[in-house]
Amino acid sequence: MHWAVAIPFMVCYTTALILVIVYNPDPARPFRHVVSWTHRISGLCLFVLPAFNFARHWRDASLHLRNVGQVWKWSWDDAKWLFLIGPASMNPKITLPWQGKFNAGEKINFMVLSSTYPIYVCTGLLIWFGASPYLSWLVHFSLAVVATPLLLGHVFMATVNPDTRPGLRGMITGFVDREWARHHYHLWYVEHFEASRDVVARALPVTRPGVAAPPPRPRPAMSQEAPRRHDRPIPLVPPAAWPTSAPPGRGAFSSLAASSRAR
Repeated sequence: MHWAVAIPFMVCYTTALILVIVYNPDPARPFRHVVSWTHRISGLCLFVLPAFNFARHWRDASLHLRNVGQVWKWSWDDAKWLFLIGPASMNPKITLPWQGKFNAGEKINFMVLSSTYPIYVCTGLLIWFGASPYLSWLVHFSLAVVATPLLLGHVFMATVNPDTRPGLRGMITGFVDREWARHHYHLWYVEHFEASRDVVARALPVTRPGVAAPPPRPRPAMSQEAPRRHDRPIPLVPPAAWPTSAPPGRGAFSSLAASSRAR
């Protein structure tokens, strides 16, 4: 879903920049129609690709809706994070509040994008078909100006800043480093990993001194032709023993679904 929005948006932004800087002063320059149609087609993809992705993976609709709900849910820790992120980038002794799946900066970026997304599409269609072209272009262009610092900051944090750049691996491979996730999204990490581990630990039978453990449940007989299951319990590894390096070709930390399957 992220790539379905990011790629056409970047193409739209780049082609719009070329149209404004190169072709607005001199519309007679060559290849203007190529750039203009590329901008229009990428604008359509900005609507079609996310819709297609949503329909194709409709089973994940609840996940997307839950993410949207988390973005629009704010706390005092989010406000503190916004207030301290500037000083903390210059002074490593300043500690930022723990964040959930999205930090306050990512929430603002998503809120602005989701609020202006339908306006981009509508004003683009109005410009294309000549309905109030000047007013539509003015709104369209103003939204692009507002999005510019957010876009540049987002790209900088994902590709240049060494502290946040490891997150780009998750967008490409689906995996990020476990310790990095624990540090940057601590509340989310605790909720989905440490909390679930505690639930499993509480579900295990507890024996007291002098009290015999309950007998194991009888297992159904298995035919010789049926494949045998691996019934050995998976030990709960303490956090200190978790690996910090990734196996070849994969990160050390998988998504929640993969972690759940492992359990």
